[in-house]
Amino acid sequence: MENIMFKNNSGKIKCLLASLILFYTVQSASALDTIRLVPWGPKLIDFIDLYVGEENGYFKEAGIKIEQLRGAGAGDAVRNIVAGNGDIAMADPLSAFFAIQAGAELEGFYCPYTKNWMTLMVNKTKGIKSPADLRGKTIAINSMGSTTRYYLMVLLGRHGMTESDVTEVATGLDFASSLVSGRADAASAWESMNWGMLVAGGIPKNQVSDFEVWPYADIIPGPNDVYFAKPEWLNKNRVLVQRFIRALEKSKRFVQARPDEAAKIGQNYAIGADSLVRNRAVIDMRVKMQNSGPGVVENGMGWCDVDAISNLANDSFKNGILNKKMNVSKIISNRFIK
Repeated sequence: MENIMFKNNSGKIKCLLASLILFYTVQSASALDTIRLVPWGPKLIDFIDLYVGEENGYFKEAGIKIEQLRGAGAGDAVRNIVAGNGDIAMADPLSAFFAIQAGAELEGFYCPYTKNWMTLMVNKTKGIKSPADLRGKTIAINSMGSTTRYYLMVLLGRHGMTESDVTEVATGLDFASSLVSGRADAASAWESMNWGMLVAGGIPKNQVSDFEVWPYADIIPGPNDVYFAKPEWLNKNRVLVQRFIRALEKSKRFVQARPDEAAKIGQNYAIGADSLVRNRAVIDMRVKMQNSGPGVVENGMGWCDVDAISNLANDSFKNGILNKKMNVSKIISNRFIK
């Protein structure tokens, strides 16, 4: 009789324990604060710090769940924030300035990647030897709402031209096909895309020497990426944002210290990330970007250099890219940097 009672009680205890574990698991999951983050593209290896933060539990330890949404270019990422479809956009400064001059309220509060890696790849066989030779040419861009378009505008403006002097073709991420087919004479892209074209075979080996890469960093040193959000959201979520940045920086330090492991983690999250060689190449670029660029050495990771961004804003206003002057010191802050 006692054995029967013991068995019955044992079953009840196990059932109770299972219920408690399930309850606390659900409670723990529901306790996470969700941040809707909208980068400028799909889940690329370029956003490796987000994947490492997820894989290693850094965000969860900080009580955060990152919901990574897709932007069709930096401008589109910003538009999602303005429309209330996301909390934080990862974008270049010009994308935010266009939204601000249209009436949006945005604050740039952290620069995850400061060194500019945007480039213009030109086909020398099309007679392009200098920016002046771009007149009348066809140039591939990611989208009409992307950094690839906006930085091209800056380059053209610096040399007395506007978008009307060239033909822009929105190709998405498939820059290589446009260049190889002759549909485009140049491509406004970035270093990880260039690696895929020039090293990984996107452009046939016998044609690689036809192309030359012009870094936009020569005229726009950085920052490359800025986290933008509505000031109202930032003010309401100060502690959450601080937790997010601390977890993000923990992830960035891991990526820097253990790039090969990070490359493997990226395979589980990013699209087109099957090649560890390519993953590692992009990670090396990203590590360099987070540790260099205007003001980073002096002020630390994540620093947004107001002077460099002001120069971009002033130059863009002077050349008619922006129709309003930007008071950058009121738009860009470093209030979450220790």
